[in-house]
Amino acid sequence: MPVVGGFQGNHGEFYAQDELDHRPVKVKYTWDKIDHDHARWQQAFSFDNQTWETNWIGEFTRADASKICENGLPRR
Repeated sequence: MPVVGGFQGNHGEFYAQDELDHRPVKVKYTWDKIDHDHARWQQAFSFDNQTWETNWIGEFTRADASKICENGLPRR
C-alpha cells in the first residue's frame, strides 16, 4: 500500500488508503524521534477522516552495534 507524507524536524506523518472489513479506511502512521537512541511509531485508523483511533504503538531503542554485530553484520 503506497503512503504519502514526510518529516518536519523530529516528527513524521504518513497517510494511506486501505480497506478494513470491506470498508474504506484512512491509515495514519506517525514517527517521533524522542532522543538520539529512542523513537516511537504509531498507526491509527479513521473511517470519517476526522476522528482517529490509534491501534498500534511501537517503542524503539537503538541497539548497541558492538554487542549485536560482528564484522558489520548481525550475529547469528
